[in-house]
Amino acid sequence: MVLAEGGNLRASIRRARGCALSLFAVGALIVGPMLGVASPGGATGHAPVRMPNVVGDTRSQVFAVMAADQLFFATHGPGSADGNWTVVVAQVPAAGTLVPYRSTVSLTVRIDLAHQPRPAPVLVGLTRPEVYKIMSEYQLFFTTSGPGASNGTWTDVVSQSPGADVLVAWHSTMHLIVSRAVVHPKRAVPRLLGASKAQALALLAQAELGYVAQGLDAKNGTWTTVTKQSPAPGTQVAWHSTVVLDVSGPSPSTTTTSTTTTSTSTTTTYPGETTTTTIPPSTTTTIKAPTTTTTLKVKPKPSRSRDYRIGIATWYSYIPGQCATWYLPLGTRLVVRDLATGRAIVCLVTDHEASKGDHVVDLSETQFAELEPLWRGVIHVKVSW
Repeated sequence: MVLAEGGNLRASIRRARGCALSLFAVGALIVGPMLGVASPGGATGHAPVRMPNVVGDTRSQVFAVMAADQLFFATHGPGSADGNWTVVVAQVPAAGTLVPYRSTVSLTVRIDLAHQPRPAPVLVGLTRPEVYKIMSEYQLFFTTSGPGASNGTWTDVVSQSPGADVLVAWHSTMHLIVSRAVVHPKRAVPRLLGASKAQALALLAQAELGYVAQGLDAKNGTWTTVTKQSPAPGTQVAWHSTVVLDVSGPSPSTTTTSTTTTSTSTTTTYPGETTTTTIPPSTTTTIKAPTTTTTLKVKPKPSRSRDYRIGIATWYSYIPGQCATWYLPLGTRLVVRDLATGRAIVCLVTDHEASKGDHVVDLSETQFAELEPLWRGVIHVKVSW
């Protein structure tokens, strides 16, 4: 073998590379701690960080939070293998736990199914706080129009679109017609005991109260006098409350029988004889028939307005031409007259209210609008059948 000057060239190159690597390792040992270079599994020179709460967060939210806190994460669960997971359902360690800087935490994830359409909630008649609560639970948005909508002073909902139970998409927007209800103060029940029918109705109308009459003559409307009332006179009640009246009809008539008895005189006169005939005065006998109470079955007149009630009416999303009461059988045909305007509509009872109350009828949205604007909510009516 022929050696070049300076020895074997290949060996010289290997020795030179070894010296360079040795010098680089020594430099890394010296400079590394000074620069604070972190190893992948932990941190050097950085304080621990608190584990954030990411349970319930979506995939994009988790990436943003973990990047901000300089943490890594590993996922397991449905969708973790191909990155299709949508929400975090659990985490280790728990939120608030101190973990090393740039350490790796474990997240349990799952895939949320697409949000299915769901029936729209019933909002008509609800107050403003109730609407906000329900719409938040249903994850729906809404817009408003009507009195108080522009400045947020509305108090209740009188109409909604779409209607209740109509399928709506997740995060869709409903439109509500709202009103700013007038606050009606309580009022004292007038004294009705002993009042005639006309007087009682006038006093109740003046106090803006409804009534229900009960008694033998209440059903056919022939009562004339109030014998009892509830609540008692002077009781403070809410506007449009119902007063229960015990009533009676006209007093039974007195039968007078007059009997006139006339004496018949027979006189026989002989020649030369004078006869004086005396006729007794007429006697009138008055016999007062005893007072008796007789209940007769009188054939009802064919008038449909014979039975009626006066009170308040409201509306709800229902079939046009049909309505609900709590006191009449299904299939009853009603005439509902607005006492303020005189307008009237006809509807058929096909639904029952949940319990007894001060409503004499609940109309469909369409028929209520024929009597008054929907934003009024309630009106004073006479219901006849």
